[in-house]
Amino acid sequence: MQTPTILIADDDTIWVNCMARLLETEGYRTLHARTRVDALYHARMRRPHLILLSPDLSQLTGWEVCRRLRQSPDMRNVRVVMVTKQGETAYREGADGYLVKGGQVEPTLPPVRVFHHPPQGILGNFLHRRAVAA
Repeated sequence: MQTPTILIADDDTIWVNCMARLLETEGYRTLHARTRVDALYHARMRRPHLILLSPDLSQLTGWEVCRRLRQSPDMRNVRVVMVTKQGETAYREGADGYLVKGGQVEPTLPPVRVFHHPPQGILGNFLHRRAVAA
């Protein structure tokens, strides 16, 4: 069985490193992207099972990355979770859910609140294992 892969596309290095450590201790493989070019490259070439995507990527917004992924037939099975407080916008742009980062990152668990529709596969596993589901 293939190890589930999660792409974290966010330019907040501290949060990304903390989330990557958390996910890796849970048995996931993580990839990192700081720009839209990196996010699209990793999504298309590495085929992650789940993408945690910030709307504030440089070069092109994460919203545009989400729209492009949703328009690609090859990416239809990839779950996209936006890292934002703008849940309605996340769903409108095609995301499967969204995370809201808390104010302070703790060393073992980034404070996130997860909103999802509907939980499936790796997204469901991630939500049920670690996050506070809304």
